[in-house]
Amino acid sequence: MTKPPSPLAIIILAAGQGTRMKSDLPKVLHLLDGRPLIEHVVHTARQLDPTGIILIVGHRAELVRQTVGDRVSYAEQVEQLGTGHAVAQAEAALKDHPGDILILYGDMPLISIKTLQDLIELQAGQPGPLTMLTVVADDPRGFGRILRDETGAVIAIVEEVDCTPEQRDIKELNVGVYCIQADWLWPNLANIEMSPKGEYYLTDLVAIAVAQGHGIGVVTTTDLVETMGINTVEHLAEAEAVLRTRTK
Repeated sequence: MTKPPSPLAIIILAAGQGTRMKSDLPKVLHLLDGRPLIEHVVHTARQLDPTGIILIVGHRAELVRQTVGDRVSYAEQVEQLGTGHAVAQAEAALKDHPGDILILYGDMPLISIKTLQDLIELQAGQPGPLTMLTVVADDPRGFGRILRDETGAVIAIVEEVDCTPEQRDIKELNVGVYCIQADWLWPNLANIEMSPKGEYYLTDLVAIAVAQGHGIGVVTTTDLVETMGINTVEHLAEAEAVLRTRTK
């Protein structure tokens, strides 16, 4: 029997400064097609009919709050200690949430509703605690690499900076978007160890789940464009060009 759909909450990570944008404006407030990046992501998130959306803010948080308004709830990441630490800021608001939690990024405005629905549905129908989105592409764009065992099961994510030369050749990349059982997420976030860079990587949850004997659900796309994070003004121009072709 297929499990009934779980109630869905959404966390959107939007605390970073985005120094590569060469602007003091929070990265998620840079305009794409006349609207801030975060507006695109919030619009997509709301179409998934979640029970709630928690926006994790940090750099110039008040400006982000003023822009987005009361369509979402907020949690603040005062120190920038990585993606795992960012997600942990939502625990107080979502600790009693009974279903699944979708984790998105405020600088990933082109991701499609269809891809996210596939992710949510796969997680709802599989016994493991998390499902992740990967993309197969020749251009890694700095994404971590997906490690699979001889059976094809995902066993870990290796950040690009930590890859061996052989691992750098892997074409399946971690997008960083996950759908996770809430009652598994919160206790296991606490098991993430600080990296040598002084950050807590959300990606470590995959290895934690595997070590516990869980299988990892995976939705794979070949559309690198929809998984593109906007980190530079060049990326912004590239996304503008994509939107122009989509609306023709």
